[in-house]
Amino acid sequence: MTLSTVPAAAQQSQNVAPRTGAASLDEIEAKRKALFDRMMAAPDDLDTAFEYAALSSQAGDLEGAISTLERMLIYAPGLPRLQLELGVLYYRLGAYETARQYFDGAKAVGDVPPEVLSKVDQYLAAIDQRGAPSQLSGMVRTGIRYQSNANAGPSNSTVTLNGLSYTLDDLSVAGDDLNAFINGAVRYRHDTDLQGIALEAGISGYGAGYRDRDTLNTAAVEAYAGPIFDLGRFGLDDRSLSVMLLTSGVLIEGDRYLASAGVSTNFDWQVTPVDSLSASLQYRYEEYSNTKSRQTAELQSGNRYDGQLSWSHNVSEDLSLTGRLLATRRDAETGYLSSTELGAALSGTYRYAALIGDGPAWIIGLEAAVAGRRYDDPDAMINAGESQRDREFSLNLRQITPFNERVALVAEAGYRKVWSNYDIKAFDNISMSIGIQAAF
Repeated sequence: MTLSTVPAAAQQSQNVAPRTGAASLDEIEAKRKALFDRMMAAPDDLDTAFEYAALSSQAGDLEGAISTLERMLIYAPGLPRLQLELGVLYYRLGAYETARQYFDGAKAVGDVPPEVLSKVDQYLAAIDQRGAPSQLSGMVRTGIRYQSNANAGPSNSTVTLNGLSYTLDDLSVAGDDLNAFINGAVRYRHDTDLQGIALEAGISGYGAGYRDRDTLNTAAVEAYAGPIFDLGRFGLDDRSLSVMLLTSGVLIEGDRYLASAGVSTNFDWQVTPVDSLSASLQYRYEEYSNTKSRQTAELQSGNRYDGQLSWSHNVSEDLSLTGRLLATRRDAETGYLSSTELGAALSGTYRYAALIGDGPAWIIGLEAAVAGRRYDDPDAMINAGESQRDREFSLNLRQITPFNERVALVAEAGYRKVWSNYDIKAFDNISMSIGIQAAF
């Protein structure tokens, strides 16, 4: 089970002794060996056992951590902290009923510290939610965003079209703007009576209104539904496959701009307790419509294919890294709008103790991405002899500061740079946003 699949409330538990940081595997193994020798010399030393279990958990050896702590039950059979940590480890293994027994045992002991009781209640609530045949969850976020180049226009008003210089009007060159936005998502999952099959459906939406550039006002919605198959029944443990039907729509300036429908499939594999693999393929037919300021949008209509492969690794209880490979193919009505794109991204998230107060952990995330696009045919209006080729780089930083388990302040900053052999398509943009996010 990856850290991302643990409910938010449960993630706040400080699992198994002190944090050890992002040490290398060789360093961890060396420390484990030294601690193991100490345990053999003093088998009733609880502090050493907790530290050894923490390193075992960090190394992905959850079974080793569990056996160590269960052995300590001989010397401290009623210790609430010991019961809590065993419950957390079994929860991470997916053995929820065994985890419940340890959590109940921790609560049954008299004079349980309030912080232990709070964590136990969080995990018990998460287990109850997982045990329910139907689960409903969602989030909503609203805020304001500033962009230095809201319309993705070139910074230079003079551009070259088929070897001749032209001057762009003020609405076409780069211009900053401020917008208010709201986005949200709702997800529903139902575990059927058929073993290993669940049904899932979801809907998400986004809306943005700009202070100055009304032509950028946007509203979008997307919905999906389909089955999820647990492949454990076929001997493929910790793996699942989903097949979803998709549909979406976009309004710009209040006019219909895009409608699409398609299908996607996703394969997820929990390779080890700290490593997970995900692969997805998606097909959509996209139908574009002209709007007041986009009189040739319909030429973009056609098939779209997307593929993604990602690998996530939990370096420690608080630090996780994810690498992604992406590919997109668009077949538009015209060759100069048809393109192939390849990209890669690397991201990381880090949870750390709240800098103010004693509330839930704060989270910071950073992602860097690169991509390259090549269009099939030249655009005769821009360069009749050469098709468009783009290279792109983006960097995004996000800080999540929770007020409580469900409401958080989210601040983001990003930079995007596009290089193109069509100078009218080259641009860069700096964005900053702040908003409030609520989850249920």
